[in-house]
Parts: sequence; C-alpha cells; structure tokens
Amino acid sequence: MLHVPGWERIPGLVAGFCGRRGGVSRGSFAALNLSSRVGDDPAAVRENWSRVGAAAEEGMQFVRMHQVHGDVIAHVDDAAATIGDADAMATAVPMAALCVLTADCVPLLMVAPQHHVVAAVHAGWRGTLAGIAARTLQHLQQTFGIPPAAVQVALGPAIGGCCYEVDASVAQALERRWGAMSVAVRHAGAAGVPPGKATVDLRQVNRTQLTTAGVPPDAVIDVGPCTRCAADEYFSHREATRHGATTGRQVSFIGWRV
Repeated sequence: MLHVPGWERIPGLVAGFCGRRGGVSRGSFAALNLSSRVGDDPAAVRENWSRVGAAAEEGMQFVRMHQVHGDVIAHVDDAAATIGDADAMATAVPMAALCVLTADCVPLLMVAPQHHVVAAVHAGWRGTLAGIAARTLQHLQQTFGIPPAAVQVALGPAIGGCCYEVDASVAQALERRWGAMSVAVRHAGAAGVPPGKATVDLRQVNRTQLTTAGVPPDAVIDVGPCTRCAADEYFSHREATRHGATTGRQVSFIGWRV
C-alpha cells in the first residue's frame, strides 16, 4: 500500500493506494483483485476485501460506487450507504472509506484538512474529458463551502503518457475542452507516435484541471508509477488486453477515523 507523503500529519486521515499483491485471487486476477464484476471467484474477492480492511483501519466501512466513466458525484452521509452509478464521492462522515477501483484509470484522493472532508474520484479518459475532477471541486465548494485552495489532491498509480496511446480524436477532444497541453498530449509525428494516434498522460490532464480550478500546484502530488510499466505490481487493463486476458482492479481509499 502506498501512502501520500505528508498526509500522515493530517490528524485522523486514513488513505492509501493498493497494488495487486497480497491477495488470494488466481490467474489473471492475481492476487489482490477487489472487483466482483470482472469474473473472479466471489469468495476470493471477499477475502481480498477482508485483507484490505485489516491493513487499513479497524472498523472502517468501505463505501463503493458503480463506476460508469461519467461525471456524477455522490454525497455520502452514511458510512453504510449504498451508492449507485457515480465516479466520485465526497463525505465528512467518520469511518467511511471512499473507494475507487482502477486498472489504468486515475484514482484521485482529495482532502480538505481544515474542513474534515474527503473525496475519491475515478477518472478515465471519458471522465477526464467530462471534467470529473473539476466537478468534484465544485461539489466540495457548493456542498461544504470549501474553496479549491483548501484542497490537497493525490493522483495515484495510473497508465502514463509513456504507454497510453489513443485515437487522435480522443486527444483532440481533450484539448478542445481543456486547452493545449504539450506536457500531457503528444500527437502523431512526435517520437514513437504513429499516424492517427496520440499519447495522453491522464494524470497530467487532471492536474491541469485541478490547478486551473484553484488548487495550489504544490498541493497536487503524483503517487506511484505507470500501471502498465509496473504491471507486475498493479492491474493494467491495457497490458492484459495485449495478452488477450481479463484483469482485476486495485483499490484506492480515503476516509476519517472517529
């Protein structure tokens, strides 16, 4: 489990980015798959969640959402809440660990220490295009009165620009919506980018959204490697697809102790 440097000094905060090691799932789901929607043995998935719970904080309840690559933010007012379709959650409720499941998409963990509020965000390219990170900041401001300048964000392990090749239309749509981003998007003609394609660094695109919305640049931190480069340590949908396989999902979570 990776932790965010400096966040250990925030009283009561529980947060971490898990990898794929330490569970009981087998085959392409080995070992710590936390998704029950990818075809893994349900008993193995339950045991894996039990292990994450033991490593996190006794008594924490993991709040999960049905991620749909959209821009819906769920307000969590009960640690036992059942969340439907959403790609972000926010709460001030103690003992509720907000969870994001990923296998290349970007998991974003947000905390407003002075307001005792946290949020968890799932951002694939569709959610990034829709501005899920910026919309979550708007939700924090409208619901809790938290300005973006009071928010800290950690971007967890995700596929990097080194490995994330997409159709040129995807990169063009991102730049039409969020502006040209030479550090995040490389078009055909750049070294290693074939005609009709582009490479995208999703973490960098989300970083741009966050800082443009008012989060201080030094309050946004990347944690962990490219998931495809480190496919032995993290589930990577892109890497699994290359081998004709299905893969699991790792969890990132954030919440408050009592």
